[in-house]
Amino acid sequence: MTQLTHISYNDVQGAAEKLAGRHDGITYRSVYGVPRGGLVPAAIVAGLLGLPLAENPWPDCLVVDDLVDSGTTLEPLHQRGRAVDALYRKERSPDHLAAGAILHPDTSWLVFPWETTEDSAGPEDAVVRLLTFIGEDPNRPGLLDTPGRVLRALTEMTSGYGEDPALHLARTFPDHADEMVAVTGIEFTSMCEHHLLTFTGTVDLAYIPGAEVVGLSKLARVVDIFARRLQVQERMTEQIADAIEDALDPRGVGVIVRAKHSCMGCRGVRKPGATMTTSALRGYMKTKPAARAEFLALAGPVRTP
Repeated sequence: MTQLTHISYNDVQGAAEKLAGRHDGITYRSVYGVPRGGLVPAAIVAGLLGLPLAENPWPDCLVVDDLVDSGTTLEPLHQRGRAVDALYRKERSPDHLAAGAILHPDTSWLVFPWETTEDSAGPEDAVVRLLTFIGEDPNRPGLLDTPGRVLRALTEMTSGYGEDPALHLARTFPDHADEMVAVTGIEFTSMCEHHLLTFTGTVDLAYIPGAEVVGLSKLARVVDIFARRLQVQERMTEQIADAIEDALDPRGVGVIVRAKHSCMGCRGVRKPGATMTTSALRGYMKTKPAARAEFLALAGPVRTP
């Protein structure tokens, strides 16, 4: 789960001194701060290097930001030949951007001092800015609590990142069973990683046990773990099958996922009745026609998600 990490002005000062040290002795004409997060760090770095602040990222200037995350802000400037750097970076940040910046884990959301005013509270501010972008007034009564509600909903719907399916599947029973075990109609709601819209459906799964079997609820939990992440249905189907195969070492695994996607139903082509079906077969389910036919029969006809 993502944790808020509050950065103090003392932290900023120390990180800015380190940044300035990385560029001491290099000839620059000025320092440019990326709006808005880079303005304060750039001012500190400019003072340490004895350089003026620039109003634009001119050639031969040092571009400074508070944080490089995905790199979408600094990468275009880097491509234009500008020297870019930042106070902090994340584990997933591109290696060629601000390589010497202080590293923070991807699960840490940095809140800088200039982001702690009443209208800017870390990740909630991102929701406020989206509301403003679509033309809404974030301060009207119906939307005052929306940023917090959105974050709580996202936290719940992406809680699968903090769970390991192998831990649930490790609770097995040494019961002798050599026939197919199937669980069908496991309902789920996931979120499409392309549009952050939901897709909802059911999972039918089965496995042919090896030496052990697993509790019924654990299979449903595996579905939930992978569904509660940003997903594409094809990958989720494969992940469920792989998790069962890796943990139980069964003789066969079959997974069928059927879902309706909001990103297709409420936007784009707007076909809300369309159902997407994906499958993943492992072991006997793939190599033995009789096992595959039994699984398909147990999965049953197409149901409306």
